[in-house]
Amino acid sequence: MSKFIKGEMQMMKNLKFHKIVMATKRKWIPALPTIFVSIFLFLTILPLFGIQYVIMCSFLALFFRTRHLQDFRPRVLVKTGIIMLLVCFFAFLATRNLALCIVLNFFVPFFIAGLLTNKFNPKAYFVYGMEFVFLQLMPINSDQLPTQALCLIYGYTIVVFSLYLYSRLIKRKRHYGTVRKGMKTLSIQFKKLINNEDFQTEISSLSQMMYHMNHVIYSSRNYNYLATGYGKVNYYFMLIFQRFHYIFHNFSREELFKTDEDYAYFQTLSELFLCIEKNLNQEDNDDLIQSLNQFMEEHTLSSSKANEAMQECLSILNYALFTITLVSNERPEKDWKVPASSNPIKNIRLLFSLDRFQIRFALRLAVVLCISFAFSYGTGFNHSYWYPMSAFLMLMPYSEESTMKINNRILGTMAGLCIVFFLMGIFKSFASHLIIIIIMTCFMYAAPITSWTMTMYTTCYGMALTTLALDRKEAILLRLLYVALAAITTWLANHFLLPNTAESEFKNSVGSLFDIDIKLIRELQKWKTKEVDMDVFRNLIVHSHLISNEIQSYINTHLTKEEQDFYSQLLPLNQKLISEMEQLNSYLRHHKELIDFTDNLLLEQLFSNLEDATKRICFSYTSNQLTSFVMPTKNLHTYGTLDDNLYFNDLAFNCIKSIEELTNLSTKAPLQELQR
Repeated sequence: MSKFIKGEMQMMKNLKFHKIVMATKRKWIPALPTIFVSIFLFLTILPLFGIQYVIMCSFLALFFRTRHLQDFRPRVLVKTGIIMLLVCFFAFLATRNLALCIVLNFFVPFFIAGLLTNKFNPKAYFVYGMEFVFLQLMPINSDQLPTQALCLIYGYTIVVFSLYLYSRLIKRKRHYGTVRKGMKTLSIQFKKLINNEDFQTEISSLSQMMYHMNHVIYSSRNYNYLATGYGKVNYYFMLIFQRFHYIFHNFSREELFKTDEDYAYFQTLSELFLCIEKNLNQEDNDDLIQSLNQFMEEHTLSSSKANEAMQECLSILNYALFTITLVSNERPEKDWKVPASSNPIKNIRLLFSLDRFQIRFALRLAVVLCISFAFSYGTGFNHSYWYPMSAFLMLMPYSEESTMKINNRILGTMAGLCIVFFLMGIFKSFASHLIIIIIMTCFMYAAPITSWTMTMYTTCYGMALTTLALDRKEAILLRLLYVALAAITTWLANHFLLPNTAESEFKNSVGSLFDIDIKLIRELQKWKTKEVDMDVFRNLIVHSHLISNEIQSYINTHLTKEEQDFYSQLLPLNQKLISEMEQLNSYLRHHKELIDFTDNLLLEQLFSNLEDATKRICFSYTSNQLTSFVMPTKNLHTYGTLDDNLYFNDLAFNCIKSIEELTNLSTKAPLQELQR
């Protein structure tokens, strides 16, 4: 019996040890590339350029950390290098005199955050902002500027080479992984549909893929163009997934499967989609296109409207397979231009619009850095640069995250100083300081980036450098003083200087969702006078998906059960409306021969009523009262000249139905929501 108990205890110990090993692997293996690059930069910059330039290791290693899991993109890396050199020059100018310090520490952070940051990518400013702040911490004279620029070029070259080497070793290439996964998911969905099985898992999976693809599309844009070639292809496949998602919700199983030929249709299509998933490539898709064309010619559904919807969707797939072989992943699509209304360079008023998330944060960041650096430069106190450095690291785009950073910074700093007080009292040689720096580098990049422990390791790292030239006790007291000063400044700015709270941004997102609906309807109304601006249309569709994802993330963690239930109905309804408007637009562009545009009262009244209804719904959600109004009904078809057999007719009235459902849902909105 005792042997059995001992055996069980040994098994439990082995299991516990195995869990520890696996947890250690998950923690350290992903961090090893960044650790290696950071240590290499430190050990080479120190002897080549001197200790005052090792500050560059921080933001260069961070840049590697944020980029190494992405593809190696030479064009983007060259642009980043040029921007870093410009930021380096501005940081040098900011240390020349107090006037330049105040002016540049206001305008440079403002433009970095204002032009790079948004709700969908709130940390895009961080590396450049960190460079601008950190390079001011060790002021140089004019004679040292070429050395500093050379050191930056050297360090950045090492980072770029490391990114290239990592991409070669991992052999990670873009093969449209989400697109392939989506095609396979649709294939499974077709089979389950045939067998009358539940495919809710596939629907959920496809929805997440669409959100991810919209992030990919948005991240590939720049200030002039909406997407690169990679983003363009993802956009078309996102539309394909969105349309299939709509088709399977709009058509009943009885309507899709009327005959044996209908079963054969989806069985063959399932096999074809699997073939596309396996053989999709960027060089030659002629065989896939030929197979798809042959399928479209030889197979039809018995329901004419369902067949029309499927044919439209497969036509986009055909075009996407052809387009993927023509585009360059990295090159911007110059026929997809960012609308002037969304471009802060062409529309300078956007940079002064205080209702925009990024401008509110940019102004807050600029004011905090301006005050803290002016204090540091104006007083000349010993190591006062710790004040702006700490303030920069504490101040985040969202108030809640900034509060967490303040707490973590204080706790991590105190813990780190305790460790420093102990270690530096024992190890006083230059070599021992270097060893401590290397050890702290390892722990620093293995720690979770949002944790207080990372601050503890970074404090040890910085203090190991500082105590080479400054008394240990004096350094600890000064560090505590400036961290406390930074915490007070950041807290005040966080609460009283245009704060971005998660709750306020949630409310703005709900309003933006309906505002996008209104803008899309207005674009559709151009059918009679001029062509719809497809750049505007694409931009709005992508933004709608991204905002929906923001709302979904918030409601999962911040709302009551009643509110979660409400929004779990609202978001799918709104996405259904977006899909309907996208398909209506496609019809208006590509099937003009089927629709009589001359004095068509149906279309005029349809879009006019839809816009009015959406405005009123938006007002209901963003004010403290609900409004009532009359929705158009199916009696409208008596004013039009549309053929009832057209799928467009169904789309138009489904659009009306979606608006009606949103209207009905707004009357059930939780009281808490209407009082926000």
